[in-house]
Amino acid sequence: MKIPPGHIIRFPREGGPPGDYGSIAFSNRQWKMFNKVEEEARSKLEATMKAWCRFGPLDMPTTKFRFEGRSRKNGKSIRIDAFKAWQVRFYGMTIELDGKQVFLVSEVDLAKKQDDAKKTKLDNAYEVASGLLKEALK
Repeated sequence: MKIPPGHIIRFPREGGPPGDYGSIAFSNRQWKMFNKVEEEARSKLEATMKAWCRFGPLDMPTTKFRFEGRSRKNGKSIRIDAFKAWQVRFYGMTIELDGKQVFLVSEVDLAKKQDDAKKTKLDNAYEVASGLLKEALK
């Protein structure tokens, strides 16, 4: 597998090596959205993402990292998780690359109004993740 074109590793260090567990990759559009997040929420997201890169998701509370669902797209099972800080969500899927995990951000919700994921955002997260997986497998 490989990181799909258009996605760049941003955590644990931009363009740098993975953490002990893995890395997080964003598209340029998603990275711009990340930088538009209110400072306090962005700091919390950054800390959570860096912790995920170092330790993985096992002991993370669901208030910071949450399983959102699983769906089959193009014959592949896709699991969507979300990094969370208040009402901001960064949805994505995880692939393995050189023995490390890479979380590929597939959708962003900067103004979530309820606890559960918006169906349209989650559906789009699956659709984009399916395309990312197809590119990663090339």
